[in-house]
Amino acid sequence: MIKEKSMSDFMIKKQTCISQLPLLMLVVSCGASSGFLMIVALLLHLLLCRYYREPVLGPIIYTKMFRVSLVFIFLFFVCSFIPLPFNDGQPRLLFRYISRLAPFILAVVIARPTAESFLAIWYGWGLSLLYFFVIVARTPVWEVNRLFGPFSSPNTLAGLLVIMLPMVLFGVVKYRKSFLKSSIVLLLFSMIAVFLVVCTGSRNAYGTFIISFFVLSWLIYRHRDTFSLKIIGTVIAFICLGIAYASPMIISQRVERNIGQDGRIYLMQAGIQIAKEHPIVGIGAGNWGKVYKERFEAQNPNHEQNIQSPHNIYLHVLDESGIIGLTGFLALFIYQIKEIIYWLHRIYAQEKRALPWLGGIGLSIVSVFIFGFLDYDFFSRNMMQIYWLCWGLCLCAIESAKKELGLNE
Repeated sequence: MIKEKSMSDFMIKKQTCISQLPLLMLVVSCGASSGFLMIVALLLHLLLCRYYREPVLGPIIYTKMFRVSLVFIFLFFVCSFIPLPFNDGQPRLLFRYISRLAPFILAVVIARPTAESFLAIWYGWGLSLLYFFVIVARTPVWEVNRLFGPFSSPNTLAGLLVIMLPMVLFGVVKYRKSFLKSSIVLLLFSMIAVFLVVCTGSRNAYGTFIISFFVLSWLIYRHRDTFSLKIIGTVIAFICLGIAYASPMIISQRVERNIGQDGRIYLMQAGIQIAKEHPIVGIGAGNWGKVYKERFEAQNPNHEQNIQSPHNIYLHVLDESGIIGLTGFLALFIYQIKEIIYWLHRIYAQEKRALPWLGGIGLSIVSVFIFGFLDYDFFSRNMMQIYWLCWGLCLCAIESAKKELGLNE
């Protein structure tokens, strides 16, 4: 009887682990920006659902939050399409943005609000960091003492890493007692990721990481886990001191450099001028680079060429889609931030020492918004897919919290 029970428990545990493989692959597919892995994750999910006779659609797709999210996403894209007949914008660019919604839909379909799902998500982000280490090691491109890796800009590498770091570090704290070895390995991955971010020389990434780190520290403090707080704080401090000692040129060059010297001020001035001239419908999606080249490139004090954005996603949308487009864009962002704060408040009201996954995933979404103030990588395939995936995982985290704490919508 005992043997049969042990075998039954083993089979249940095995089924639970196998069932999380599609979610793990989905997270890695977004980290690696691989459409092939994304398709494999979906096919594996369908196969496992059929084999274990489970429903294909997860419970998240039936929630009110998912339906409201679709409304705001629809509003965002409608507001982007409305100006097109009036500004000669490029519809294909907007359709490309719509296609990048796939991770959000797949997350809602595949993810289940269970403890095992969040463990799979954590491992998925850890494997994504490992993927970045490999591609940077294979293409260790440096220009002007800044690490580019395989990307065209060091800001791209830095931006992607600072978006993933909050979730990995959150998991390290969350699972340090139950999965000690994994926590140590992923803490090491986080240290390497922070090292790479510093090597990129992206001051925007520095600021974004510092903000997310302090918010994460607050979440840990609320959890009364002072040991984790000391460990993570000490590790980050040693990394920064080590880099400052081993390669002070990277830090000093970027910190002492006037922000106006890299053309950001001029680009934003150009963006503001464009917004004043075309306030309602903008100049058209995908047309910013063309207008900049024709009107502003020659006067750029730093002679920067082929620039495609004012290095601010909000100003970029205002320039290309006008107030109409910016309205939908901000409505989506404000709705997401409001929901994250609202549900975190309800969770902490119910359990003052909670450490909800919504905090870690929501922090990554907020990092996207912060990073967008001085860079425009939000519109790249890599970051947009991670952003939409994180919002789908946020819905999963909210459902999990409601289930554990008995909260209602």
